Amino acid sequence: MRKHHFHIQYFSFYDLDGMGRHLEEMAARGWMLERMTTFGWHYRRMEPKRLRFTVTYQDTFSVFDPEGSEGQQEYQDLCRQSGWEVAAANGPLQAFYTEDEDAPPIETDPQLVLETVERLAKKTRIPNLFTLLVALFNFWVLVGNVLRNPIHLLASPATLVGGICWTLLALYNVTELVTYGRWHRKAKAAAAVGEFVPVRSHARLLRVIVGTAVLSILYILLFSRMPGYGLLLVVILAGMCPIFIIPGVTHGILKRRGVPANVNRRWTIVANIGATLFTVVLQCMLVFSLVGNPAFYQEDDITAAPLAIADLTGITDDRYVQRVHVDRSLFLYDFACTEEAPFDDADLPELSYEIVDVKFPLFYNLCRDFLIDPGYGDGYTLRDPLPGVSAVYQHTKGYPSYILCWDTRLVRLSADWELTAEQLETAARNLAP
Repeated sequence: MRKHHFHIQYFSFYDLDGMGRHLEEMAARGWMLERMTTFGWHYRRMEPKRLRFTVTYQDTFSVFDPEGSEGQQEYQDLCRQSGWEVAAANGPLQAFYTEDEDAPPIETDPQLVLETVERLAKKTRIPNLFTLLVALFNFWVLVGNVLRNPIHLLASPATLVGGICWTLLALYNVTELVTYGRWHRKAKAAAAVGEFVPVRSHARLLRVIVGTAVLSILYILLFSRMPGYGLLLVVILAGMCPIFIIPGVTHGILKRRGVPANVNRRWTIVANIGATLFTVVLQCMLVFSLVGNPAFYQEDDITAAPLAIADLTGITDDRYVQRVHVDRSLFLYDFACTEEAPFDDADLPELSYEIVDVKFPLFYNLCRDFLIDPGYGDGYTLRDPLPGVSAVYQHTKGYPSYILCWDTRLVRLSADWELTAEQLETAARNLAP
């Protein structure tokens, strides 16, 4: 049986009652709060008990204050006289517990609590607004990708999951902003008559965001066609660890040694800057070494191109350059191929095609409609079908281009010459699923 437990807390910054209820539930399950940090709370095993918890926020204290500072000690002694024992503290955030069902509450003035929360909100307003703006911008990029090229979005693991995570983060920030505004309006009116207003946190939504981020990383690692990108992601994530670990360790050591808050703050900032510079330099070196390696761009499991110019025309020329790119996700398989002639021979024909295998019928019409009309105002028109093909669309403006449709496969075929009926049937046979 494990003796220690770590828990990431998902409460809104002003949901002190919710934090207290959570600690009571943990105590009833046999876990006692032992330490509070920026990243989460640490618990130790104990006998299950029915305890009352209360969490307070005293903005006169700082996370840089040394352990057992005079101000915190006086405040905790005052609470102890009322029957409350300190469980853990992290600067201004203080957690107390008691076994006495009749112990008086620590916070009795709702106006003081409201003013403290308002000061805390002002301190976090700029970072929260910055995060919201970044999340909204990335949501706008996601919407643009949906409208501009839904096939690339659905077939690219990194683009898709990145957009989903930023969308969820934007939703969470907007929800928190609206919820806090409503709570503040009610709390201000209630404080005038000496009453408290309960807080509604959105812990489930935040858990969904964290879970989605973790699954997204695994999704990219599993479905990326280029192993180099997965390795690059691991390098970036691993490289960020010193930014969090080094300042945290520095801060903790200085705090336990009783170093004054202003000195602790300065050295923690120095450690943060140093760790950031070290991480940036190290990551740049690793990224450049990866990107400079041709193996980084090597795609796994690339099947041979099913159609070549030689299949249609009989022309073979070693100077042709064939480029193949594949994107794969849970939703789509996107295979793009171009066969380009050398620049010094304009008489040789060129060919390009894109194969889209739709794994979920829900996205079939979306992908087909995008291929037929990508938004340029001159889409394709339906023409006579080919043997074994469900539908054929032809684009006659500019170079001849065709859309071939099967039950689960869509193909966009383009050539710089007019395909004969026999050539088109050959292409359809080679490109069929």
